[in-house]
This record gives sequence, C-alpha cells and structure tokens, in this order.
Amino acid sequence: MTDQSAPQDSTTTLHDLKRNVEALLFASGDPLPLESIIEALGLRDATSRRAVESCLSDLQTEFAPQGDRGFELARLAGGWAFRTNPLSAAAVKALFELPAEVGALSPAAMECLAIIAYLQPVSRPQIAEIRGVNSDSPVRNLLDRELIADVGRTQPKGGAILYGTTRRFEAMFGLSSLSDLPPIEDFALTEEAKAELKSRLGLLTAPE
Repeated sequence: MTDQSAPQDSTTTLHDLKRNVEALLFASGDPLPLESIIEALGLRDATSRRAVESCLSDLQTEFAPQGDRGFELARLAGGWAFRTNPLSAAAVKALFELPAEVGALSPAAMECLAIIAYLQPVSRPQIAEIRGVNSDSPVRNLLDRELIADVGRTQPKGGAILYGTTRRFEAMFGLSSLSDLPPIEDFALTEEAKAELKSRLGLLTAPE
C-alpha cells in the first residue's frame, strides 16, 4: 500500500511542484523562507532544492512586480510572498478601508520606528534623547503592533532594553532584508520632521 503521507519524490513533475509551491505561498499568511517551502514539500536533496528555486523564479516572472496581474510574487522579510499589485492600491483600499486609528501609526510612532530602523539596536533612553521627548507611549504602540521587539540589553544585567525591527516591519515596508531599508522620505512624517530627524540621526554617535 502506498503511503499517502509520504513526501514528494523524484516522480513529482515540475508542473506539480510549481503548483504546490504556488499553493503554499497562497496558504501562508506570512512570507515563506525557501527552507520552509522545501520542508513543507518534504524535499531534501540538492536537485529538488534547485527545482523549487526554479519554480519560484518562474512564478516571480509570471507574477512580475507591478506587472499586468492583480498580484505579484515578491521577496519580503527573508521569504517569498504574494501581495497585491501596488498599481491596484486604490481599488484594494476602497474595498478594505480601515479606520485611521486602526490602520495608521501616529507621527510620534513613525518617528520612533524610523529611529529604531536606522540605529538598531537602540534603547528607549536613546530614542527619547534623539526626539527630545519621552517616547514610552509610541514605543509601546510599536511593540503592540509587533513592528519592533526586544533584542537585548545595553548591559548583561540590569541594562536598558535594546530594540530592533521585526520581520513584520520588513513585510510592511516590502523589504527583502534590512539592507533594503527605505529612505526616511518614505516614512509618514511631515517634511519638517523628516529634515529634523535626518539631522539628528546624522549627529548621533553609535551606541556603545
């Protein structure tokens, strides 16, 4: 009797593999790393790995970024994910309009997020020093939204908590990794706030 739960083997056609990779990407709510796709498919050998990479490449071409389809395959937060085509943003927004208090971060939170993104790991006192005001509330807001996380302390015992951005942050901004950080101009801040923040970031020395 054939084991129906057995992983895919060499008899699996490239067409079947591509279909299954596409299904995994649609079913996942988060970007899927290559290793997670391979594990879910039960593949282990180098040949199968190359086949999955080939499928992802084909799908990325088929669902090209900002192409003619309503969605695209993009590399986000260290993985692969389908997302709506930015060219259709207005139509999608009309269907899934969220209240401003749910869908948007406050200017203070965006400012904190920018500081953390470019200076991470960074402590709450350092954030407050850069902004010139207490930043406890916006930092808590970012933590609640899982856009930042505790990544360590300034000292092994009793030091200030250090914060860094999360994979959720990378996905929100469409980043493959932190090396693709957007310019500060992309953050939802006033032009005056952007200029002031860039000035402060440029003057700040790296944390010890």
